[in-house]
Amino acid sequence: MATLASSLADQPGYCRVPYFNSFTSTKDEFDMPGLKTWLAVAIISFNVLSAVIAQDPFAAGVRPTDPLSPAEEQKALLVPDGFEVQLVAAEPDIFKPMNMAFDERGRMWITDSLEYPWAAPLDKPARDSVKILQDTDGDGKADKIITFADGLNIPIGIYPYPSRKDETTGKTIQGAIVYSIPFIWDLRDTDNDDVCDERIKLYGPFGYERDTHGMCNAFRRGFDGWIYACHGFNNISKVAGKDGHVVEMQSGNTFRFRMDGSRIEHFTHGQVNPFGMCFDPLFNIFTADCHTKPITQLLRG
Repeated sequence: MATLASSLADQPGYCRVPYFNSFTSTKDEFDMPGLKTWLAVAIISFNVLSAVIAQDPFAAGVRPTDPLSPAEEQKALLVPDGFEVQLVAAEPDIFKPMNMAFDERGRMWITDSLEYPWAAPLDKPARDSVKILQDTDGDGKADKIITFADGLNIPIGIYPYPSRKDETTGKTIQGAIVYSIPFIWDLRDTDNDDVCDERIKLYGPFGYERDTHGMCNAFRRGFDGWIYACHGFNNISKVAGKDGHVVEMQSGNTFRFRMDGSRIEHFTHGQVNPFGMCFDPLFNIFTADCHTKPITQLLRG
């Protein structure tokens, strides 16, 4: 393996770079473009890219235009005949809603992110949350918004569960099963004030280092009592329940798990980046999948 033995000189054209070849134990040199050459190429590339973006703002990774107001954004949306778009909530009440679900009282729960798409370091405080949105006067807008849990890290999948008695403590609890890097959590409210006061790790850690765009999403409670979920693009996860059964997933998969952390099972594989999941009345399971067919029916092999 060759090891560089000196720094590059800032020279026009090419510079001679000495190195030591550890395979042959000899010294040698090779030609490499000087830093001025690299700088000129970088400036030309930047100017060409800027010109392209100026002509087509959609070519930019982030649009260089000013943001629209919620009302302007609403008018710009195009929907099929018979459909209507209504504004329920907007900034600054919410930021980047990732997933949503409804509880037995008709309230909307969302996972809300400021961090996305760059995860906060695990040793630093994160800024994301779970919020409960409620329309108290029936006009279709959320006029009561409660932060149920904060300090989360790109939370995506969420399943709010109805009040139940905890078999271990005997307490009546309510709350939500939530994915927040890198675990699936049971976020509990034990005193009925709609604020999480207890956090229990159920499964994990799940992989997130390769891509934060999918991860664990679309939590759906099946007719059989299991929670079904999607495992997103590119990441690698190896997790187990309390029973020791290990599940390994790479990139697009679906899985199911028990709410008490007792067991997790692989359900299907072969998708790229599944987002969203729903059931029909016969408990057939469907997901949307990025990069491939838009709707897929899942058949467990």
